[in-house]
Amino acid sequence: MHTQSNDFSSQKYLALLGLVLVGIAPTVSVLTGFAFKAGALAIVVFVFTKVWIFGLPAFWHLRIEKNAFSRSLALNGGWAVSTGLGLAMAVVIMLAYFFIGDSLLSEDDLKEILEPFGLTTPWKLMLAIVFWVFINSVLEEYVFRWFITSKIEQLVSGKWLPIFLSAGVFTLHHTIALSFFIDPLGNFLASIGVFTGGVIFSWLYVEYRSVWVAWVAHAIADVAVFAIAWQMLVGF
Repeated sequence: MHTQSNDFSSQKYLALLGLVLVGIAPTVSVLTGFAFKAGALAIVVFVFTKVWIFGLPAFWHLRIEKNAFSRSLALNGGWAVSTGLGLAMAVVIMLAYFFIGDSLLSEDDLKEILEPFGLTTPWKLMLAIVFWVFINSVLEEYVFRWFITSKIEQLVSGKWLPIFLSAGVFTLHHTIALSFFIDPLGNFLASIGVFTGGVIFSWLYVEYRSVWVAWVAHAIADVAVFAIAWQMLVGF
């Protein structure tokens, strides 16, 4: 009995350590780039943290916790549910832009944000959109839905508490980044949107146990966001 208790405590410790080591990386990247304005160092930190949050969860899962490799196949379905939720999110995003978009972020503000990265050039913006929809969003599902949600599930009980906590971790670095570009009210509203999206994506993962199912909704929502950005910068 004592050995089982020690094993349980050890598992919780490993889960907490893995959660902290992975969960803090996006915030470190944002703070280096925006708060400290570290220039070239910020680029190095950005690349390093991307490699970190891609490699560490796999290493932790396979080597530290000695679990089996999984491709996160959608064995329980969920494609239709995820698509429907993604389309619903896209509609809400479009309506929010139509009614209050200009008061949150103007075209000039968006150009000022993206111009240092060369993303006001149409072809560069398109490459960035493809990267964010088909690569970065997959990486976020892999990190925030699979790894972080599963670690939180090892630390707290229930279904919804891990979902809300993982959505909070997902929202944190977005809120910090947005604080450098939009006013507090706009950041608050945007953060609510990000948190809501995080809850939906985490629920999809917990319900169907596949990052790919969660990614479908995430990708559809991202397409709506980037369609708005394209309209503001380039036009249709």
